[in-house]
Amino acid sequence: MIQSRRPAMVLALCFIPLLGWAGVKKPSIDVNTPEGKLLEKVQTESDLSKRLMLLELFPDLFPTSPSVEYVWSELQARYHQAGKLDKALGAGSNVLVQNPNNLEAACLNWRIAADMKDAPATTVWMRQAGHVAERVLNKTPDPDMSKATVECGESARKAIEFDAYKEAVTAKNPADRIKSMEEFLKMHPQSSHAGEIEVAIFQAYRELGDSAKALAAAEKLIAHNDAREDAMLLVAESYFKSGKDPNRVVVLSKKAIERLNSAEKPEGLSAADWARNKTAELTQANYMIGSVSFQTEKWDAADQAFRAALPTLTDPRFRAEVLSSLGWANYKLRNIPDAVKFYVECTNIPGPLQQPAAKTLNTITAEYQIK
Repeated sequence: MIQSRRPAMVLALCFIPLLGWAGVKKPSIDVNTPEGKLLEKVQTESDLSKRLMLLELFPDLFPTSPSVEYVWSELQARYHQAGKLDKALGAGSNVLVQNPNNLEAACLNWRIAADMKDAPATTVWMRQAGHVAERVLNKTPDPDMSKATVECGESARKAIEFDAYKEAVTAKNPADRIKSMEEFLKMHPQSSHAGEIEVAIFQAYRELGDSAKALAAAEKLIAHNDAREDAMLLVAESYFKSGKDPNRVVVLSKKAIERLNSAEKPEGLSAADWARNKTAELTQANYMIGSVSFQTEKWDAADQAFRAALPTLTDPRFRAEVLSSLGWANYKLRNIPDAVKFYVECTNIPGPLQQPAAKTLNTITAEYQIK
């Protein structure tokens, strides 16, 4: 389940720097050429409106000049400064036509769209900035790139990554969800959401009823995540049923109990469902610990675990088994009153253990001369 968060675009907006204008490096100006003369005039003009007018002339007069990117960059910044946000956005788009890797222009357009309070445009430019950052920042960044631009690019990358993550983990069909999440991890192998994806894949396989793949996902998950008692218990139960590595069964079951006793109710689950799930998992964990301990003649551990499981065992077959085991464990511990009590209760449950319990009870009462 996705943790509660603000939408990625809104979250990332907090990190768009209020970019000052650094822009493309000023080109070398040959004042003996017409374009050089115009650029020189632009750079000496202090009045913003006159400077904009001169800049607007340049792309029409010299569309193939190497200085066009610089001019569009300056137009983008100056339009923004003048509050002409639609024109600033258009100028920024033209910068990226000239140079698709101009991260500052993409980031400034993201800032401009946000200032326009245009949510669709802000999302578009957030993604555009993220894609440009993916290309630019994965290589050695330009040393002249400002810290604000780098931070903006990183924020955009994180925002579009979260959008992709959200889309993957919210697919309704579990099979589609698994496919989307696996593709997400291929695209973002270093993602901060990798741990959440592992949990979601495990849950999706359980939802599908694919026991083998759910178990494999649980094994992978618990190798580095102690926060998923359901995964621990699934692995422990698999080992328990196969009779393989009883020590691991006990270790995982104890970890699950510790986690359950301190965990808060998961988001999206009602208090009643959480209480029911918690009780069932605690019962399962204590039952497995008790059974393994009983088989290895660790009577104290068996007694403690089975006593913890007993109150919530409603299935007559399992209840009779636990009562019989408790009877024998307490007999071995010389706790005869409790041994008798457990065997008496076991004899009251119809089933295959009723008669053996009665015979053992008779043997104990005769041995200790209990009437």
